[in-house]
Amino acid sequence: MPPSAVISAKAQPMRTLTLAMAVMCYLATLALGALMLIEAAVSQWVSGMASEATVEVRQLSGSDLEAETHKALAILASTPGVSSARALGSEDVSALLEPWLGASPALAELPLPRLISVSLDSKVPPDLARLEKRLIADVKGASLDTHLLWQSQFTRAASTLRSLSLAILALIALSATALVIFATRSVLDANRGVIEVLHLVGADDGFIARAVKTRFLRSSFVAGLLGTLGGLLTFAALGLVGEKGDSGLSAATADLLIAAPSVAVATYAVFLIVPVAATLLSMVTAHLAVLRQLQQS
Repeated sequence: MPPSAVISAKAQPMRTLTLAMAVMCYLATLALGALMLIEAAVSQWVSGMASEATVEVRQLSGSDLEAETHKALAILASTPGVSSARALGSEDVSALLEPWLGASPALAELPLPRLISVSLDSKVPPDLARLEKRLIADVKGASLDTHLLWQSQFTRAASTLRSLSLAILALIALSATALVIFATRSVLDANRGVIEVLHLVGADDGFIARAVKTRFLRSSFVAGLLGTLGGLLTFAALGLVGEKGDSGLSAATADLLIAAPSVAVATYAVFLIVPVAATLLSMVTAHLAVLRQLQQS
């Protein structure tokens, strides 16, 4: 007997289930996409910070700032593992301070330090502790910033956001389970007459449970596909919002959906987890709920 003989897909509980499940799958797709965006952003930031360092040379009493800067550049050039070192001009240093101090003419009168941007060899990195000691010993007013503090802060923030995304997914799964249980009870109550007739003609609880489970499987799979498609369209819209050359959320979203084949396959495989998980959750929950309800009736 087909599932429609026990419950129709047009029944009000099934329509409600399909709509609500589609919304939950949409939210789950957004949460998964946000999680992947966080992982990609943190990986990019941390790898960029790990391959760079900054040397600061401060103006001290009795020291020649330019001469000390040249000493630092010479030390960096002779250090294995340092790919390149470039001293920033005073205009560059002023531009870095503008977000905090504003574009004030007084900046030109301040004893601004000299900053040296250092690129590190990621394959054969230098001994940063030894380099720092050498700079402090040989260059007056020198200090080395390896960006480890920023890396730690980014990692902690990413961990918090990752936990939040997983918590949202868990809440969606719990809500979907409760929804399926409620829908199952509503379906059985609405079709009690049909179920009683099936019992009279010899159908057991397992047969009825399988029929209802099959209907829930189909409805949840359709809802999962619709919700996932809606989530993908939302990310696609976000990717189209940004301007050309933008490196913000829109660019990251576009990179998430349009990437190299190896990356794209993994990304869309993760998104396909949503309809598959929704179908399995609905099928198993409905089967168990039907058997429990029939045994109690």
